[in-house]
Amino acid sequence: MRVYSAASLFIAAFVGKDVQGFSVKGRTQSSVPSQFKSSSLFVSTTTPLPAIETSANNVAVNDDDEVPSLGAIAKMLPKSSFEISTKTSLLYFFLDLVAVASSMTFLHSVVTSDFYRAVPVWEQGLMAFPLQILTGFTCWITWCIGHDAGHGTVSKKHKWVNRLVGEVAHSMVCLTPYVPWQMSHLRHHLNHNHLSRDYSHQWFIREEKDDLPKVFQLAYELRMLQLPFLYFVYLFLGIPDGGHVFLYGRLWKDVSLKEKLDGSISAIISVATAGFLWNLMGTADFVVVCLMPWLVCSFWLFMVRAVVFS
Repeated sequence: MRVYSAASLFIAAFVGKDVQGFSVKGRTQSSVPSQFKSSSLFVSTTTPLPAIETSANNVAVNDDDEVPSLGAIAKMLPKSSFEISTKTSLLYFFLDLVAVASSMTFLHSVVTSDFYRAVPVWEQGLMAFPLQILTGFTCWITWCIGHDAGHGTVSKKHKWVNRLVGEVAHSMVCLTPYVPWQMSHLRHHLNHNHLSRDYSHQWFIREEKDDLPKVFQLAYELRMLQLPFLYFVYLFLGIPDGGHVFLYGRLWKDVSLKEKLDGSISAIISVATAGFLWNLMGTADFVVVCLMPWLVCSFWLFMVRAVVFS
């Protein structure tokens, strides 16, 4: 089902192709295919689009033929794009877990070896760095499986399968509380590219860039240097969605106690996983074996988003 996840990202990027880190004021696109509305794959956008009219065969088309509607795009895709194979998804999930376990175990064995301990710090860094890149990338591909689980595309019939895969892939492997992430991510799709209602990304109007506070302008200019650390800011400080570890901010406004308790379970799993590994390895090895690959995973996450939104 990774193919469909890629297709949904393509649709989001395609209808917002003129929005490059900015947002513009405009109307909401309301032409959404019924198969999106009736499933957890529902994707919407508030990116300004050309006027929409309906053709004789009820396929939404655009006056200027520049940007096809979501309905028109859905008609172009083969039905197989919307089929869910739980066996295939679980196979990918298993392979990704093997990749994470293998790369992280090898990295840990190197870091705890007598040879590694005997060389200077700069040589230790050179030895560990390629393995940290590899381990971080395997965490990233596992994060993608958790993303699919968040959209309910690992299993169509059994929600518990999606929840289990999401908790393992996100809450444990990627230290990303699954339920809070899922809540913010689905809201992101429902308000994609909207200036104020979008989640996961802060937009501003291109023409108003110079009117932003100086600290915001500086942060924008240095955004590429911040990539490895932005995920920490997003999860722990709650910018811009609200906290994912500590449940506060707009994400949790008007949310029921049951939903908050559900989100707390994911947060506890992430904190417990990090605490267990920290206690097992010690601070120095935890930083080298777990934290640095996590920053690599964060880099990939924000880099891919930057490509999608460009």
